[in-house]
Amino acid sequence: MRDVTLAIAGSGGDGVITAGDFIVQAAARKGLNAFMLKSYGPQIRGGESSARIRISDRPIYSQGDFVDFLVVFSWKDFARFSDEIKLRKGAVVLYDEADSTPPEEFPIAAELGAELIAVPFKKMAAEEIKVPLTKNMVALGVIAALLHLPLDGIKDAVMKKFGKRKPEAAQVNIEAIDLGKGWVEKNLPDGTQIVLEAEGTGEPKLVMTGDDAVAYGALHAGVKVFAGYPITPASPILEFLSKWLPHFGGAVVQTEDEIAAITYAIGASWAGKQAMTASSGPGVALKLEALGLAAIAEIPLVVVNVQRVGPSTGIPSKSEQADLFQAVGGTPGDVPRVVLAPSDVEDNFQVAIEAFYIAEKYQIPVVILSDQFLGERSETIDPDVLFARKRVIARQLAKPSDLKEYKRYKLTDTGVSPMTVPGMKGGQYITSGLEHYEDGRPTSSGTMHQIMSEKRARKLPLIAEESGFVRVYGDEDAELAVLAWGSSKGAVREAVERARAEGIKVKAIVPQLIYPVPEKKLDAALKGVKRAVVVELSFGAQFYRFLRAYYDGLPKETYSYARSGANPLLVSEVLEAIKEHAGAMNAPQEA
Repeated sequence: MRDVTLAIAGSGGDGVITAGDFIVQAAARKGLNAFMLKSYGPQIRGGESSARIRISDRPIYSQGDFVDFLVVFSWKDFARFSDEIKLRKGAVVLYDEADSTPPEEFPIAAELGAELIAVPFKKMAAEEIKVPLTKNMVALGVIAALLHLPLDGIKDAVMKKFGKRKPEAAQVNIEAIDLGKGWVEKNLPDGTQIVLEAEGTGEPKLVMTGDDAVAYGALHAGVKVFAGYPITPASPILEFLSKWLPHFGGAVVQTEDEIAAITYAIGASWAGKQAMTASSGPGVALKLEALGLAAIAEIPLVVVNVQRVGPSTGIPSKSEQADLFQAVGGTPGDVPRVVLAPSDVEDNFQVAIEAFYIAEKYQIPVVILSDQFLGERSETIDPDVLFARKRVIARQLAKPSDLKEYKRYKLTDTGVSPMTVPGMKGGQYITSGLEHYEDGRPTSSGTMHQIMSEKRARKLPLIAEESGFVRVYGDEDAELAVLAWGSSKGAVREAVERARAEGIKVKAIVPQLIYPVPEKKLDAALKGVKRAVVVELSFGAQFYRFLRAYYDGLPKETYSYARSGANPLLVSEVLEAIKEHAGAMNAPQEA
């Protein structure tokens, strides 16, 4: 097979994610495309965990609907992933013979005809390596030998992680990998029915998570202050910037709570530093009043929301697209803000740059709506794409002529007023969360509130015109379209490709700018479309309802395909929806 999806399942201490990381890095070193989805329980420590890795020499857009090759350290832990790890018919299953679950109780349907192989992972690690924790490395050796994965690449990844700091640990892990490989040569000389027959380009690729990519994009954009509070699944952004931002002359502050984080960032931005904060849905809920402060005081700010399943604490370790209404309208009053939605790991990098560009140019808060599926997954990307799109980002300060009779909130055609930072002679002004006159003095005048509301809103059409990036995949002249946003893009794009291969004319439309709505670019993308289906991971169909409320250009026949999150969107379910709507369009009309 040129495209293989494998999964590893076990408990939190089995090294499942580490093993998956090494496989992805090995594939990247060979120039293969790889995609890893991490999944784990809601516990702070312990519990179940799984790594799902897809490898191919062709482009990969989604996690893959079905697993071809499965490694199970614990059947009990695997059972907790039974609704998201679905085996393909004829899949290969390796399980630890130390697990006491009898074969008749394995949570695998008999009709799948899986090839079941017992492997002494735990026994080999404990008795031959003398380090029980290396059973994941033994499994790596077995997997690499059976799937024909680049074993040298796996060893290189191990050495990179442990070689300098813990050379003894590196050597033990290498021995465990070789032990697993040797076990296959002795016990399974003919291999299994699943083999990866993909040849890489030989040009190494980068491996990044979405959270790391958005943090790296912020560094590229010139962020100087990050303030945050730990929360799943946004904490990796805080961790990444804590390590790297000081090397670029910036500062990271872990505050006492979410409100302190956003107000710290607002204060830093007011003082002249490009600033950012990040959280997930529950944390962003606490930040919303301060988001309004940034808007009314017209202070540049970037806020990242790595969405998770809600409401409340919901399922912290799983993904959903149900914070859209919160991002677009979840604040007291009419708050102009921008909402951008990355759709893959590379896009997290690009969107972070775009967010700082918009925030600084238009003096407005920008929300980046990522999610757990994007933030915590790993992907291989071409190193060149990180520098393919550049923006000149700098704080635009008032000119000397503006400072003679300085008006911080001067009425302008664009809504953007001259801005100063502390220390600029003649640039003093009053600012707060109160409505104000042009010079910043507070007012309770309804007339002035109307004028200032119009001023702040004038920025939005300009942003939509400049930054309204909309992707279109498939047949440009198709009369059937699928609209999606964010992390749904991957499954939708792959479904569109499969549908076209079956002779169905269809296209996918994926806006990067969600709010303000990029009307002109959506109009162009929807030209000639007679039927559209809006696909999303939101039980309440928030994106469908948002488009209905904010955009008048949808076809008369526009339908919704929406479900709750936790389990990623499948290519097969999107493909089924496409076929259903294509069939309805082609059905004979009643007289």
